[in-house]
Amino acid sequence: MYSPDEYEILAEVCSVACITILSIIFGRKVASIEGRVYYIRGLLLALYGCSWAIALIGCMLTSTNNGNSISCSLAFFNISLIYTVTKVILYLYWIEKLYIISMPKISRFRSFSYNFNVILMVPYIALAVLMVYYRVIYVSENTPYHCWIGYRLPASITVLSYDIFVTLMFTGMFAKHYFMPSQAQQGSPFAMALSITTGRNTIIGLVALVTALVKYCLTIIYQDGLRGLIATCVTTLDVTIVSCVVHWVTTHPAETQFMDRILPQQSNNEKPLKLEIKQHQEVVVLTELSSSKA
Repeated sequence: MYSPDEYEILAEVCSVACITILSIIFGRKVASIEGRVYYIRGLLLALYGCSWAIALIGCMLTSTNNGNSISCSLAFFNISLIYTVTKVILYLYWIEKLYIISMPKISRFRSFSYNFNVILMVPYIALAVLMVYYRVIYVSENTPYHCWIGYRLPASITVLSYDIFVTLMFTGMFAKHYFMPSQAQQGSPFAMALSITTGRNTIIGLVALVTALVKYCLTIIYQDGLRGLIATCVTTLDVTIVSCVVHWVTTHPAETQFMDRILPQQSNNEKPLKLEIKQHQEVVVLTELSSSKA
């Protein structure tokens, strides 16, 4: 009779713990939202939801990896495609946060930096294709038939390099706003909240950079693939740690008060104005005086 080894037990415990943590912060975030769900808050919920999905799928697949090629393949796509979607959602959250804290006077799609940052997300489609093309998925032929997944070197190095570039770029933007705020930010009544927000988002960037380095460096070191449950566990820890740091940032009183006050203002400012042209017509009534002939 087969019994799980210590790695499987630790992986299951890790997955269950991560699911519990993500469920708690997701529930607290939903409970804290009152009224309208703005775009940036929707991104937060999507980030927590995708992270929770990675942990849940990983937990289910960990116990079925051995001798099961379908489970092994699903584990690969979980740590690759769903993980990439989660990273893109985090970057979209940063793009929106950078737009808000810059105190803009123009709309999003008329802002060069906003459009440029969104365009930087497009290459992740090619990176996902690259990961699938250079995938490593196989089940060992020897008992107990362990599952092994990973990427070949071209995919590992390319994805890691681009991920480092994007993460450092956004981290540098937040650091710039923290150390060198603009005049609009310095003169804003939210100056203190902006300083706290930019400083804490810089910490998110650093944490996301470290977790991504650990994940992809392991795939570079182990070119023949990592054991499926180890790769899944590392990915689950990655998204859980990042989500916890994001939650720590977004629940700070200065952050929540700033967002509660600035989001309705921006929403009102961006509502299209309905122009009405009213024509005033002057009606002149001419009265014809008829004179009778004498």
